[in-house]
Amino acid sequence: MTRDDIRAFVNRDWARAADAKAETWKAGKRTPAADLRAAHELRRHVLTLRPDWPGPDDRAEDLRTHVRVSEALGAVGIRSR
Repeated sequence: MTRDDIRAFVNRDWARAADAKAETWKAGKRTPAADLRAAHELRRHVLTLRPDWPGPDDRAEDLRTHVRVSEALGAVGIRSR
């Protein structure tokens, strides 16, 4: 993390972020569509910070995690798709 990264974080439009958060939660419940939109926006943000993401190591770690979770769910009788 650089000084510019820290400055960008400190100087971001926190009021806008709070307003967006309040608007998102105003309805009192989330929907699958809203969750997908949020995930998409988070992914877009990460790509502005790390255009090379996810790299091969990230993908390999993700696969290992999915396999581990699938095996754990199978061990307790929950089938994953």
